[in-house]
Amino acid sequence: MKDILRVPMFALMLLCLTLIVFVTIYILAARHPKLGATLEKIFVGILFFTITGGSGIIAMPFTKLHPNVFYNVETTPPTMIAQIAIYGGMILMLFPRLTKTTQKTVSMCIKWIAGDIFLGLFLLIMTLSGLWSQTPEITFRAIGAIWGITLVSIYVGKVYSWLEIYGLLRWLTGLLALWLLVKTNAAPDGCWTGVLGHKNPFSFQMANTASLWILYAFKDRKYRYLSLFIILIALVGLQKGCSGASRILTVVLISLWSYLALLKKLPVKWAFLCFILFLVGSVGISILVLNNLEAIIVDGLKKDMTLTGRTEFWPLIIERINQNNPIFGYGIKGFWQWWRRSENPAYGIVVAKTGFVPPHSHNGFIDILCELGWAGLLLFIGSFFNNIFRGIKYLVKGSFPESGLPLYLLTFILMTNLTESGLLGVGTYWSWYVVLSVKLSLDRTAKENPH
Repeated sequence: MKDILRVPMFALMLLCLTLIVFVTIYILAARHPKLGATLEKIFVGILFFTITGGSGIIAMPFTKLHPNVFYNVETTPPTMIAQIAIYGGMILMLFPRLTKTTQKTVSMCIKWIAGDIFLGLFLLIMTLSGLWSQTPEITFRAIGAIWGITLVSIYVGKVYSWLEIYGLLRWLTGLLALWLLVKTNAAPDGCWTGVLGHKNPFSFQMANTASLWILYAFKDRKYRYLSLFIILIALVGLQKGCSGASRILTVVLISLWSYLALLKKLPVKWAFLCFILFLVGSVGISILVLNNLEAIIVDGLKKDMTLTGRTEFWPLIIERINQNNPIFGYGIKGFWQWWRRSENPAYGIVVAKTGFVPPHSHNGFIDILCELGWAGLLLFIGSFFNNIFRGIKYLVKGSFPESGLPLYLLTFILMTNLTESGLLGVGTYWSWYVVLSVKLSLDRTAKENPH
């Protein structure tokens, strides 16, 4: 393909064909609003599928579409230019629709930040973190990529209903499961990794898929057989993923739907307290099983004792942060920099027993501590609890099960980032967190100001 593109005539023909397709779609989207809305969902779906989890899809062409190319030290300029052209073309094709859907965006953002002031301050520190980064060029490029994803997430939270968000979530996870029918990508140890490149994030997504589609199987009987088919694939993938943590997560997420149905009947304060107890209990049981009950882990869950390794290098990371700029950290993508060798801020952090050198913290909250310090971590925790409380209020007042989605997403984000990274960055953990924060702010405003 590259050789063909080097021939001027073929390159010119391809460019002309691309322009014809672009102009045609633009005209059709401008004349048919429903087509524009459908096209928009497809584009959003492509982006969110590309950045699934914390690291994204590893299959082509999604690796070239992932916004991390903007701060990856190995990325070539043509790849960056091509990605800008692709996403820029998507925006231009949707321009007739965006002129209507982006109205009153400024006032909406003010309402959002007013409803989640902790997240607003968090974003401010994130944006300024390049000023104290040891590699400001990398940090500012990463900040730009995160802001790009954040803006799309703000838009989704503004324009889409919870029902549409649930549908988007369901089909994105369903596609991950259906992909297994084509390729499982089994690792040398036999564990499946799917299109995510590692068994742990893959298994987490299979747990997410099973729990979302189980709910849909009960909600919509018309598509029950399809739901059961996807659930079956997800459970097989879960088993083949060899992740003990994901099996615990599956139980937690599935039981959460029944628990939320009970919480909906309680007063807000009691529902908030009971949900916090559910999270504490889920986290406590997960740590107990994964870290202490070796017989269950090895014999029952078929999982090695990797959490023990994590608990060895977590204190080393925290100690390194406390020694250098503990308040604001090293800046976005400023801590784990393997290419700097001995100048890498994370240099020397290693598991003594095995010699394992971690590429990241294997904990999303500790990664925030690395990049934005204690100030950033405390602000995010404040935002997280604020959104739990707002999610409880929406659960009690809204229509179930869609009203349970914010709390479901918060639970999924929390549980997956206890042993893996990706909470802050160009990934769907961050994207869905911004979406639910925006959506809860607008839903609250709508109830307070119905007219």
